[in-house]
Amino acid sequence: MINKMVRYIYINNLILNIYDMLPTIQFPLDIKNVINYLPNCRYMSYQDFARINNCSINDVIQLCESKSGCTHYDIKQNRYLILCNQSTQNNNNIGRQRWTCGHEIGHVVCNHHAISAYEKLSENSLLQINNAEYEMEADYFAATILAPFPLFKLLNIKSAIDVQNIFGLSTEASFYRYKQYIKGLGTRIKTSWDNDIIRLYKQKNI
Repeated sequence: MINKMVRYIYINNLILNIYDMLPTIQFPLDIKNVINYLPNCRYMSYQDFARINNCSINDVIQLCESKSGCTHYDIKQNRYLILCNQSTQNNNNIGRQRWTCGHEIGHVVCNHHAISAYEKLSENSLLQINNAEYEMEADYFAATILAPFPLFKLLNIKSAIDVQNIFGLSTEASFYRYKQYIKGLGTRIKTSWDNDIIRLYKQKNI
């Protein structure tokens, strides 16, 4: 049986550390800029990868096993290359691209590749053992770093449209993120992590 235990506290602390490294915290978050603070990681679009390697976008999609994005891991050098499709065709809007990049960063900072010794993780990966857990953790990372719940009240988030306008998520992702926020209002307990996120946001936006 697959152990589907998401390391929420661990991921929250990863996000807090990343926020602490950023010179400013402004939304929509420039998620590609986050990669600059990961010493062993770099970003490249499908389009640039295709041009450099003299191949088609379809070739890159087949290589990545994904129309949206994936991460390649050099096990020997312990280096990562995040690849994302920057085309807006097939509903791959800017909000979805932002989520894809956040999702792939999540795989990197959660050490999914190193733990599994697997060279590539993508949305269509056939890796069986822990892939479901990895995908849930990467999704949680993307959702939280891009649209952190502790800042919803401070930023006067009162609808899914507000989520979309302020955090730059896609329409679908904004709806589900706001739905999660409303669902947890009655049960969510404010933690020191919430306070730290709010403190950092205020500190870096003075």
